[in-house]
Amino acid sequence: MNASHSPKAALRGEPSYVWRAGQERRLKMMLAAAGERISGRVLVDGCGVGMYLARFVPLAQQAVGLDIEHERTVEAHQSAPQVVCGAGEALPFPANHFDFLLSHEVLEHVQDDAQAIREMV
Repeated sequence: MNASHSPKAALRGEPSYVWRAGQERRLKMMLAAAGERISGRVLVDGCGVGMYLARFVPLAQQAVGLDIEHERTVEAHQSAPQVVCGAGEALPFPANHFDFLLSHEVLEHVQDDAQAIREMV
């Protein structure tokens, strides 16, 4: 799917469909901040079609993607076994379940940014 086919693109933007140098640079920064090792449970909030999620799958004990658009979760599921459809303001997981959380370019799209941040914390 591309921007011309997504009726929600104007509202939520389009996810990355290819891995680019900027994403690689951000991933390396995350790994450095985590001591070069991301293990345990990882949540990618706003996973889109799974570009970052696919990179976390081989690194983590468990890597889970979440996106509000079902079509994107279906596509992300091709790269990762655990993908759920849900909203960042009401994460469908128990508190303190994840060791690492990535929420990249999400807050500008949620209905309640303060609630989304509380959920992440």
